[in-house]
Amino acid sequence: MIETLMSTLGWIGTGLVLVGYYLNANKYVSSWITWFSGNTCILIYSCYLGAWPMVVLNAFLLCMNVYGYVKWLGDE
Repeated sequence: MIETLMSTLGWIGTGLVLVGYYLNANKYVSSWITWFSGNTCILIYSCYLGAWPMVVLNAFLLCMNVYGYVKWLGDE
C-alpha cells in the first residue's frame, strides 16, 4: 500500500514540475508555487527511496523556488 502511495506521489511531483516549466515559460507567477509543490513531492519520494543525491537536489530546488518567487514578486 505505501509503495503505491509513494510511487503516486513521485508521479504527481513529476507532473507538477513539468506543469511548472510550462507556466514559467509563459511567465505565470504561479509557476513557482507549482514547482515548489512538485519538488516537495519529489523530495518526500526521494527520502522514501533513500536516494540522497535527489534529496539534496530537491532541497536546493525548494530554496530556489522560494528565492525565485520572492524575486519575481519584487520585480513586478
